[in-house]
Amino acid sequence: MDDLLLISGNDIPFIEAQISIHQPMIKEIAYIGEETFFIGCELLNFSKDILDEKDKINLENKSNFEIFMSIMRENNSALLKNKTSAKLVLTLIFPEYQIQFNKNELLLIKDGEEPHSINSKNFEIFKKILVNMFCLNRKNSEGQNYNPGNKRAAMIAEKLARGRAKAAAAKGETQKIAILSRYISILAVGEYKSINSLTKYTVYQLFDEFERFQMKAEYDLFMKAKLSGAKDLEEVEHWMKEIHS
Repeated sequence: MDDLLLISGNDIPFIEAQISIHQPMIKEIAYIGEETFFIGCELLNFSKDILDEKDKINLENKSNFEIFMSIMRENNSALLKNKTSAKLVLTLIFPEYQIQFNKNELLLIKDGEEPHSINSKNFEIFKKILVNMFCLNRKNSEGQNYNPGNKRAAMIAEKLARGRAKAAAAKGETQKIAILSRYISILAVGEYKSINSLTKYTVYQLFDEFERFQMKAEYDLFMKAKLSGAKDLEEVEHWMKEIHS
């Protein structure tokens, strides 16, 4: 996906469904909260790859889309938070459309238009757009993938695979998620910017700027130490290097 399109904040064409995906600003995401947002993202980005081998075997005849739709159609109160989170994320990225789950497709409905469909044929492409748009595979400051909803999504699929969906979210407690608000707070102080202006960023814009800011801070510290005569310093990459693969 083109980096310029992502960093521009423009809507992203989802050609396979003949619709565009809206990149919500942080202030829009704030309406549903970070935990809800990231749990919803990870459920929409569901993949069997996060499961252990036993559960992969149990679900080997099911596609990622089929498992996702099974979760969304499951009539179980334990899954309510996860399903609601996914639906709220969908309303953020398709703000002008009604969301409807049918047996074999997710329909996006708007008066005066033919319904748009997310289905088994285009679900993986939809997921790829979400991963890029919301930086779901980005590394955090500790070098780990930031996937706060991943454990919960894996648990749900595991319970479905073993026929125990009622317990899917029973032990799904997670630590407080505050990555977006923390990044905004750091950038506001570090770059002398208004918090209000930063809340108008998209997730991609925020992650991109924070990563660049962090690299520059490390580089400046390295150069300061080097000019002061410090020896045996570990080399630091230049802060202007390419950061998008």
